[in-house]
Amino acid sequence: MADDRVALVTGASSGIGRAIVLRFAAKGMRVGLTARREDRLREIAETIEGKGGEALALPGDVRDPAVADHAVRSVVEAWDRLDILVNNAGVGTRAPVDEIDDGELRCQLETNVFAPFYFVRAAAPIMKKQKSGQIVNIGSVAGLVGIANSSVYAATKWALRGMNESWRDELYPHGIKVAYVAPGYVISEFGGRKEDLSVPDAEWALTVDDVAHVVETIVDQGPNSDIREIVLQVLDRS
Repeated sequence: MADDRVALVTGASSGIGRAIVLRFAAKGMRVGLTARREDRLREIAETIEGKGGEALALPGDVRDPAVADHAVRSVVEAWDRLDILVNNAGVGTRAPVDEIDDGELRCQLETNVFAPFYFVRAAAPIMKKQKSGQIVNIGSVAGLVGIANSSVYAATKWALRGMNESWRDELYPHGIKVAYVAPGYVISEFGGRKEDLSVPDAEWALTVDDVAHVVETIVDQGPNSDIREIVLQVLDRS
């Protein structure tokens, strides 16, 4: 029997987001995809639909609260519900604190902190009405420890983790589960890199499918469990 749940994933045009979307679609879920790169979203949606699935490409900049409102509204209008929200979109830059300009500071805060807030704020009324839902926030190990030359990125992931904890307490009475995923180094396009498994780092780093597997585990957990946080470290932590 196909899994007919409805999911919305941000940052879905590549990397971890794309891997999550394809995993969800392979299970039979109906999936909304949000990111800035419309061409990539359309391509992924067409791939899913070509295999008999249902997907809705919703291009936009997650830093705009109107994008969150539109994405949630569009998914609900298409499929009458929203079961899963994955806040995956994120950016980060490694630089000494005295070399980070105001624009980069705002970009990271707006993408990594404000955007998840916008999407949870938009999704919460729907999930409350359903008395069910699962929210997954993709953080980082940088949300647990400080990292030199990554002060802004670490701050945003600590903030996201704090919101995750608050949302868990706030939304639990409404039947809504909230989980934080903290991956270590992942081979992806994050930070301007390439998702290339032939690079030397691929011998020890995580893949996007490693993270997608964890997210799938969370959304498939049993009715009597409530996963709070999963830290996904690379095998060789040296």
